[in-house]
Amino acid sequence: MKNFIFLISCFFFSSMYCQVLSEKDLDKEINELRELSSTNPKKAIQLSIESYNSAKKIDYKKGMLDNRMIQMAKYFDLGDFKKVIEISKEAELLSNNLDIAEDLSNTFRLRASAYTELGFNDESLKDFTKALEISEKITSSDSKFYYRSLIYTGIGSYMAHINAPVDSVMSYEKKTLAEALKISADKNFINKKYYLISNVYTNLGMINVAKGYPKKAEEYFIKALEICRNKNYSINIQTEILVLNEFAWLYFDQKNYDKAIQYAKEAAVMEKQFSFPYIRRDIYEILFKSQVEKGNKEESSEYMAKFTKLNDSIVNAEKKTINTPMKHILSEKESDNHDRMNRILITGAALFVLSISGGWIYWRRRNKILHQNYEKIIENLKKAESVSAEEKDVPADALVIEDAGSIVYPHEKTSNLIIKNDTVNNILSKLKKIENSQKFIKKDFTLTFLASELNTNPRYLSEIIKQHKGKSYNNYINGLRIGYITNKLYKNPVYREYKISYLAEECGFTSREVFAVIFKKETGMTPSYFISQLKQEDVMYLQ
Repeated sequence: MKNFIFLISCFFFSSMYCQVLSEKDLDKEINELRELSSTNPKKAIQLSIESYNSAKKIDYKKGMLDNRMIQMAKYFDLGDFKKVIEISKEAELLSNNLDIAEDLSNTFRLRASAYTELGFNDESLKDFTKALEISEKITSSDSKFYYRSLIYTGIGSYMAHINAPVDSVMSYEKKTLAEALKISADKNFINKKYYLISNVYTNLGMINVAKGYPKKAEEYFIKALEICRNKNYSINIQTEILVLNEFAWLYFDQKNYDKAIQYAKEAAVMEKQFSFPYIRRDIYEILFKSQVEKGNKEESSEYMAKFTKLNDSIVNAEKKTINTPMKHILSEKESDNHDRMNRILITGAALFVLSISGGWIYWRRRNKILHQNYEKIIENLKKAESVSAEEKDVPADALVIEDAGSIVYPHEKTSNLIIKNDTVNNILSKLKKIENSQKFIKKDFTLTFLASELNTNPRYLSEIIKQHKGKSYNNYINGLRIGYITNKLYKNPVYREYKISYLAEECGFTSREVFAVIFKKETGMTPSYFISQLKQEDVMYLQ
């Protein structure tokens, strides 16, 4: 009996000892995973899931939380925003229960950043605000500076996504840098500090590209790359790949296609080892476009195929991903959405029946109009090639001349806006240069951004475009973009083989759906119809 009790006691204490060792082993393993995550994020995620399961078996909450934090950060880097949001709920609960302000603040930040990437801007801002609020409770100075710096980086990205003025984005980059510079040279924070600084330099480079200062942008990219390659710091591999990718785009914009290809290929070699789909898509795009400009059809076709395949894969994944944030944000509206969908289906069915009844007559009339529109576009494209575009005179009835020095627009409802003739002519001249530069195909080409480029205010610019171009700002820019892509399709048969989604991105639209709607509005036909007619008539592209 005594022997039996002794054996039971040994087993009990042995189990306790093993559990203590397991927690220590897990802590050691988690530290190793943090180091691995900077060089091999996919492997780190895989091992972290195993480590999380081990921690869960022994109910080691801190180990579970540490692994969830690693997973969220790496899933975000890899572009799996759905996973970030899924995991964040458990991480929020664990960090709340354990009262760890660093992890709680960082959970809100990562979820906010995921929301930003998925376009849920309201939810994103709420979580960033919460992250900042919680960061005040962080006791360690270095930790506080580090996490606040990350939050400001995220808010800067949010500002860029909502097309805020460039100065707003710049102000958050400055806040990021200010917090990062406060971090000490402590060995536990030195890598984090210089990761943040390299990230700021990269973002400042991108901002200067957008503002049209390529030399300044290049200086920032060089600084960022130097930090990434400095042996004194261990910076995550994604940052270096991102910098190389931005170098490639910088040189492409400067028409230095050889350098663009050089940097893009260097980025591709590094990316191949670790797999960052969103960056890889960018790399394929720059390689494809550069090869097109160099006239290398075989290489451009190869990279175009890779770009299209990957882009389709990402778009499909994003469509599936959208379910996760919707569940978190809109679950209470599910029944309303169901009823609305039923009404849409019923209405759609009724419209379908009506369209069938008059279909044949409509089809004949529509085809006739479509072909007339097509012929008109081709005629205009031919004229544009043979005759240089001239500035159109402003219609006399659009203006009321108050005196020799100023113009008053009588249709302004809010006030009589007076703009000097010199100012009008100066802005129109600059607009002509913008049209020729093709800067308008950039996705973030907002009224505020263009006004900044032209050194004027948005209200003046909007009014001058309305009166002299006969369009609102958005319609004016959309018209330029459609003109750009129709010209590309007409001149270069290679473009006729590309998917509509690529053509949309090529001329600055955020989605193929928006592009298709605007294309039809501007030309009277769909992109597919225009392309099919070009193919049928075998129009030779112009030299």
